[in-house]
Amino acid sequence: MKHDTQRFAALDGLRGVAAAGVLLYHFAGWSGRPGGFAHGYLAVDFFFCLSGFVLAHAFQQGDIGWAAYLRIRVVRIWPLLVLSTVIGAILTSRHSPPFWPNLVRNLLLIPRLDPTPYGTFPSLFPFNPPAWSLCLEVVVSALWFPLRRLIDAGLLTILIACFAVMLWAASGMHGIETGWDRATFWIGFCRAAYSFTLGWLAWRHRALVSRPRLLVAAVVLTAAMVAPILPVRNEVYDLACVTLLFPLVVLMGAHDPGGAAGALCRRAGELSYPVYALHWAIWAVMLRVFPREDLAQPLWFCGLALLVTPLVAWIAWRFYDVPVRRWLGRRAARTQ
Repeated sequence: MKHDTQRFAALDGLRGVAAAGVLLYHFAGWSGRPGGFAHGYLAVDFFFCLSGFVLAHAFQQGDIGWAAYLRIRVVRIWPLLVLSTVIGAILTSRHSPPFWPNLVRNLLLIPRLDPTPYGTFPSLFPFNPPAWSLCLEVVVSALWFPLRRLIDAGLLTILIACFAVMLWAASGMHGIETGWDRATFWIGFCRAAYSFTLGWLAWRHRALVSRPRLLVAAVVLTAAMVAPILPVRNEVYDLACVTLLFPLVVLMGAHDPGGAAGALCRRAGELSYPVYALHWAIWAVMLRVFPREDLAQPLWFCGLALLVTPLVAWIAWRFYDVPVRRWLGRRAARTQ
């Protein structure tokens, strides 16, 4: 999250908090304890909002071309996507035929929208299920670039249209946890575009919050994800978090803390994407190492997964992601 003259390291830290929320939310559900971190799925919306803010900060004023921008996005996202997809393909190929078409679609972030045969894994990305949000973010951010200098009235038009769809979907599904399956994938574009545009608008009006509040922002974001599912009006809670709370949290984190806090934020930001990209694959590997007859996993297994995941993510980031991105960056520079 860099600019020519400014870095928002605090936003790196908040990205790490959101990645931890997704990790705990999925591990709780996969281990048979779906009540833990019940609103952790809202971390995806925070990612979308953060992406809109950061990309506007980095690219709105620059003269870079669309092709060069897309190359930067590819270099940032695809190395870890390839690694996690290949691991998933090795582990689950028998459950998700046909193998090669699914592998190619997963690597190109093309969702599987056709009906799947009975008994196969019903995921948009069978070799890497969390990739659905990466797909939406990539498409929305790619479409954003030629519109990045749109006037505020245009942004408000996008927000109103997306909010109408979100309100309709949330009212029917008791929340906004949508977009990850074939039935709601197209609604997911509105979900991604809505939060992304809010982040984009927040960057344009970032002077509204002039005093940074990193600790407050981290606590508020964590509390929003920990809150239990409400028996009534959960859709109101979700929409309030996405519409009001998350843009404010992003604005409170738009600064660069110094000292130990800044260093911690930068490390958390570096690990956030590797943790998100690899956590499903790491869990799948651990299930092969410690097989069980039932789907529920004991607490010790969850605790071990919470230790192993950031460690493996750091190793993948340090010895695979960083070198590959440097190599791809050099090749892109030579080509340009």
